[in-house]
Amino acid sequence: MFLRNSSRLISALPSSTILRHYHKNSFISKMSSLNATVPSAMPIDNAANEYRKRVLSDSSNEPVQSQKKGKKLKLKKYKAKKVDSTSPLGVLQFEIDELLNSENLTRKSVVNDISSILNDKVKDESSVTSKYHRVVTDVKVLSVSANGDGLAIIDNPVEDNKKQVVIIPFGLPGDIVEIRVFKTHPHYVESDLLKVIKKSDIRKDDLIKCKYFGKCSGCQYQFLTYDEQLIMKRNTVANAYKYFAPKLCKEELIPKIGDTIASPLQYGYRTKLTPHFDVPRKVKEFEEKPPLGFGQKGRPHWRTETISEGGSASILDIEECIIGTDIINKGMSNERKKFDEEFTKYKKGATFLLREHTRVIDSNTNVGKIIEEEEASKDSSNDNKISYIELNDEQNNKPLVKTCVTNSRQIVTEYVDGYTFQFSAGEFFQNNNSILPVVTQYVRENLILPDVNGESAPRYLVDCYCGSGLFSICSSKGVDKVIGVEISADSVSFAIKNAENNGVKNCNFIVGKAEKLFESIDVPNDRTSVILDPPRKGCDELFLKQLAEYNPAKIVYISCNVHSQARDVEYFLKETENGKLYKMDSLRGFDFFPQTHHVEGVCVLTRV
Repeated sequence: MFLRNSSRLISALPSSTILRHYHKNSFISKMSSLNATVPSAMPIDNAANEYRKRVLSDSSNEPVQSQKKGKKLKLKKYKAKKVDSTSPLGVLQFEIDELLNSENLTRKSVVNDISSILNDKVKDESSVTSKYHRVVTDVKVLSVSANGDGLAIIDNPVEDNKKQVVIIPFGLPGDIVEIRVFKTHPHYVESDLLKVIKKSDIRKDDLIKCKYFGKCSGCQYQFLTYDEQLIMKRNTVANAYKYFAPKLCKEELIPKIGDTIASPLQYGYRTKLTPHFDVPRKVKEFEEKPPLGFGQKGRPHWRTETISEGGSASILDIEECIIGTDIINKGMSNERKKFDEEFTKYKKGATFLLREHTRVIDSNTNVGKIIEEEEASKDSSNDNKISYIELNDEQNNKPLVKTCVTNSRQIVTEYVDGYTFQFSAGEFFQNNNSILPVVTQYVRENLILPDVNGESAPRYLVDCYCGSGLFSICSSKGVDKVIGVEISADSVSFAIKNAENNGVKNCNFIVGKAEKLFESIDVPNDRTSVILDPPRKGCDELFLKQLAEYNPAKIVYISCNVHSQARDVEYFLKETENGKLYKMDSLRGFDFFPQTHHVEGVCVLTRV
């Protein structure tokens, strides 16, 4: 990642300082090369010799005597590091290749002269850096990435016969825009959206509800109809399998991808938020309160009517997040008031936890008295009382009371489709409880095995990566026995308690790595279904081989990263001994996070 285009800033800094800034802050450049499965980045040294001649002949940059003494000028080199091919930066490489192919371009035709930028010592507008980092107008957005950013092709500012791939946050296919390029990578550049000259047919800016949208990095799709968002997410699932399961695509082994399942709530659904603030290293004590909120997505200017909202720092000062639940936003308001009074006590940056806590209560319960015993966010403007909201679950006829917890070690409760789940507030749990009943029902229905010869037969379930027992407990009806496995002993402890609290007696939870799970499974594989719900990185090859050896009757793979899911499904079907015995029954996305680019994938495999 390279410095923003500011000749005033660059002229004020010696080159050694610029280099230090580059090494400290280049998150994206550190992640801009890929492992062997990803299209490789080309080495960028094509201007080194020309640059050496230019620098040595410029007396303002290097004394001539250094050449006479025979000292060899040491050029700074771009050092790319590997990234996971299924991470956003890994996926971007596939998206770049697809865009180049559609425009009849090659990687060589869009390669950027990184060496010249790194070693640029010219301090005026004629510098290479200034030429690369510039304003470009009349740019047509051609596609959108899985990360929700627009992609386009622009002219290379230095080499007439070359182009550049540019990333445009908040750009939509069909938009004609004005942008400012501010970072350069080997095969693409990053930009800020300055102006939408002509709107895409799918852009509906009147739908935007948040004053921070267009600056905040949290949401990408508020200017799309919800139906359009669901289409975008279906495309993300399709592209994931195109990039990471090419053999399955070529052999037409992937079923028609189902429509993305909508979230019952499109706003006010998120049950966890983590606002944060930074303290600059040179600041020993605050003179004014730092912004508390979420990261800014570059320095966009396209929403002129809200350009001042949240400030201009790298972290925006966010007063309200409209995708958060009501009690979460009340907690945010409370903690911001507290921060107003206590920010001078902080010596370094911090992240605040805001986690919804739901209790099922009796209709005759004195809510105020129960709340007094809780540890939760308090309102300093209301006698420092704990804030809470009362609701009623109409379907199950249960009164609920919600508070906002800020202590990561505190035990909280989530209420899902009539079940309650306890876990530590800082631990992982799905953050959109409005869609969880829909997802758990879908999983439950797809796990059921048919009767044998018209007669009822035992059914079993193995839940890998079971966490605190969400899918195990919600899927326990209709099966004789559930075995859940989780590497975290604390999570297993919560899973056991959750089964007891919900009166579920056919669940057994064990501590262990999923990779060694099947060594101790004692239920017959022909009557067993398996749930996979791994972390973003997906499953490793050892686990998938053991899964194939166990040879269960059905597999339901749930993933928050459809790219690692696609990679794993292809490996399982094509590279394991028993993979050929399975077929993909269904594949579709679930919209856990409306207004954002995220999509959850659910794939069902059946042994045939």
